[in-house]
Amino acid sequence: MKKLILPFSILALLFTSCSSDDDATASTQDPFIGTWSYYKYLENGVEQPLDPCENEETIVVSENGDFSAVYYDDNIDGDCVLDETFTGTWSNSGNSIYDFTGDEGATSSLITFEGNTFYFIDSYDNGTPDDTSDDIVYKDVYLRQ
Repeated sequence: MKKLILPFSILALLFTSCSSDDDATASTQDPFIGTWSYYKYLENGVEQPLDPCENEETIVVSENGDFSAVYYDDNIDGDCVLDETFTGTWSNSGNSIYDFTGDEGATSSLITFEGNTFYFIDSYDNGTPDDTSDDIVYKDVYLRQ
């Protein structure tokens, strides 16, 4: 299930000088811009073990509105090899909502930032208002490289 969530999270998921002009530009730059490494994954607040290859996954978010994401899997010898690459465009809609468009279609995602960390938050609702026992909140955690 997680393998499906990561690509969609990216799409539903998916980048000096000392003058005062540079400081003004830096303060208005979207915090999503940069290169991010996959760090950990939680379900309902409980950290789930990662495959060693998942730690090699990265997202590059560019100021021009493009993004790319690479995912790795282990081969029969146990080596991490490139599994998938996703590319597309992104935009910040405000209120921590980011829109993504790529080969898989278009989607919006809730992304929050805390220092050099971002959290992609998604959830599964079983559709029964009075029964939340099997509802799941997924949180993918990425660190700025």
